[in-house]
Amino acid sequence: MPLFGAYVADTYLGRYKTICWALAIAITGHIILVVSATPLVITHPNNSLACFLIGLIIMGVGTGTFKSNISPLIAEQLPLTKMVTRELPSGERVIVDPTVTQSRVYHYFYLFINIGALVGQIGMVYAEKWVGYWLAYLLPTILLCLCPLVALWGRKRYVRTPPSGSVLGKATAIFLLANKGRWSLNPVSTYKRLNDGTFWENVKPSHIPVEIRPSWMTFDDAWVDEVKRGFAACEVFLWYPLYWLTYNQLNNNLTS
Repeated sequence: MPLFGAYVADTYLGRYKTICWALAIAITGHIILVVSATPLVITHPNNSLACFLIGLIIMGVGTGTFKSNISPLIAEQLPLTKMVTRELPSGERVIVDPTVTQSRVYHYFYLFINIGALVGQIGMVYAEKWVGYWLAYLLPTILLCLCPLVALWGRKRYVRTPPSGSVLGKATAIFLLANKGRWSLNPVSTYKRLNDGTFWENVKPSHIPVEIRPSWMTFDDAWVDEVKRGFAACEVFLWYPLYWLTYNQLNNNLTS
């Protein structure tokens, strides 16, 4: 969902509108989750479970779409791209470094996220213990319903970059083209073909005659090199699921 949300924002709606739609979807999922745990519904296990699963799926769609766009939206509010010298009201001249500014903003951003998560987990646990799951689900739903008000307040205040297209489609297409003809039932042959050093070289525009070049290949060889570096960097993220599985299990155990 994060990839899908980022693609929609970059290609069609822009980040602000995508966030607004994501909030609406997430709130709908939260409401269904609350309904699944109300005393009238939870006494019917099958109905409650079905409602619970539907709510989780809808909430996941909204949250996944939201998370991939909120951090870039914050970055868009910091238009400074190079260091400048400014004079403070006190008369002191200082150097404003955009890298330091972004770091400071995101530190505060994640600080408040973690404060909210801590308060929410403690509050929801005791709400579930003394009242019921419906109240535990209702608390974050109420807070999430405040987000559209914040988005509406900042509608004319946010820096809103219009959609300019996503590289995801072309990057995926060129990756699939590079894989073409390299896979076989023999794993040894597959490995050798994938690592023969020509994986990315053969899909560079300069290596493909114009008459058979795909219509979507509107980039140059340097762009292919950038995609290559991007996929190499993404190899690091293959280990993230292992980390998050253990981290979330640790977190769930502590909460329980």
